[in-house]
Amino acid sequence: MSIKCKYITSDKLSYNNLRFICYLCDDMSITKTSDKKYHKINSIEKDHPCFGYLEVCYLKNPMLYVTTPVMKCLWGVQKKGGNSFQMNLQFTDLEEDPYMKSFFDFVQNTEFMCMKKLGLTEDDADKFISEIQYDKNEIYEPSLQVKLPFRYNQFLVDLYSDFSSSVNIFSINKFQKMECDLFVDRVWRMNDKFYMKWKCKIIHMV
Repeated sequence: MSIKCKYITSDKLSYNNLRFICYLCDDMSITKTSDKKYHKINSIEKDHPCFGYLEVCYLKNPMLYVTTPVMKCLWGVQKKGGNSFQMNLQFTDLEEDPYMKSFFDFVQNTEFMCMKKLGLTEDDADKFISEIQYDKNEIYEPSLQVKLPFRYNQFLVDLYSDFSSSVNIFSINKFQKMECDLFVDRVWRMNDKFYMKWKCKIIHMV
């Protein structure tokens, strides 16, 4: 039996309850991520040469977990090199739907809180890569880029549908409507840029 969405919606959460825990890397010369070791510190400089990551917590939970409103998956599942998969969930009817607006504001404010913790200002705000995507041609409303965790040759995502008992990740078509449980656990620095990926845990196709 599939695991169902938890419906921890953005209206039940407050970005003011976010906490960020700083970690330094013990040895930056180690290239394999799984071999690296880290230790916790009280505060961190964003330009520290041994910057490890920020752990994103919500109250006492070691991650931020939220259920989206029903959104459109614009392009289906996209492979982005190697074993990296993602999808874009559209903030449909953003200005008319108060639930969608609440979720959009929550995502945006979460990113702002992270930038504040990192000490980013208007002068270097471009170092933080937002996962909110805007269409350059202004045809589509903004969307949220979501990562689909994939490890050991399988997706670490539960999927269920209102209209079929036999669905899989690759049966998701363009503009498929869905609601998802997402989580954020860490903020990483790569090539002097900071990334806070929204990762998918559960997909409910509607």
